Amino acid sequence: MPLIGTRGGASVFAFGFGSASGPPFMEATGGSISTSGDFKIHTYNSGGSFVVSALGTDSTYGKAVNMVAVGGGGGGGGDHGGGGGAGGMVDMSNAFVTVAATTYPIGIGGGGAQNGGGQGGDNRGSSGGNTTMGSLITAQGGGGGAGWDQGPGLDGGSGGGSGGGVPYNGGNGQQGSQPGNSGTYGYGSSGGNGQYSHHGSGGGGATNGGQPGPSRPGSEGGNGGNGRTEGITSTTRSGGGAGGSWGGTSSGGSGGGGDGPAGTGQPGSNGQGGGGGGGGPGQSDAGSGGSGFLVIKRKFQ
Repeated sequence: MPLIGTRGGASVFAFGFGSASGPPFMEATGGSISTSGDFKIHTYNSGGSFVVSALGTDSTYGKAVNMVAVGGGGGGGGDHGGGGGAGGMVDMSNAFVTVAATTYPIGIGGGGAQNGGGQGGDNRGSSGGNTTMGSLITAQGGGGGAGWDQGPGLDGGSGGGSGGGVPYNGGNGQQGSQPGNSGTYGYGSSGGNGQYSHHGSGGGGATNGGQPGPSRPGSEGGNGGNGRTEGITSTTRSGGGAGGSWGGTSSGGSGGGGDGPAGTGQPGSNGQGGGGGGGGPGQSDAGSGGSGFLVIKRKFQ
């Protein structure tokens, strides 16, 4: 044991984890907490806080965590509409976020509303909300898919697809170009472009872009872009919504993207940030986007 001083001529020693060293790992609360080996997993499907009550001395995990954040998916567009873009993903499961001994508010992005037949005919879908961990991390919500002739798909974490009436471009996927941690570890793709085809284009996903609607008449819309399997829970998230179909059914991207049948578009999956599927012909309703997600992994022993 180390000698730390003298008192009245007697030697004074440090025992255990005294003030000279401290505990090796941080202490924290918040979210739904589970244990995996030497790690605590804090899962958030709705808003809350991550409270770091004490930092540790370990050179890696004393002051750092691993985390994954996914924004809310965009809603699909109505009437041959484009699929909603997936929520952007920030995957730092194999990298580190340095934290302080403070409280971080957690915000989980909601899915964007669909604007299909019951919500205003051929209007575009709304973009999803951002998922945030204080000011440290932002995973952008996905862009809304365009309606029949309502301009391009909206930009977002992944971009929304174009509608089938006019060959506008799909929205840009911006999560991969964010500065700082979000840019280095961000995943998002663009929505598919339109082709005058009466078929909506797919929304972008974390791994690849949405597909354009095929030029042949009477067929399905473009498929949504595929999501990505994140490294903490090993779940595939951030799939783009499919474009609305004239006939058949287009497929949402893996990771919660909603399908696009020749009728009402299907919603994106909650907790995965999936984009909503576009609506079919006759001013059919589209699907809403799925809500986002955040998970934090910290070492505790």
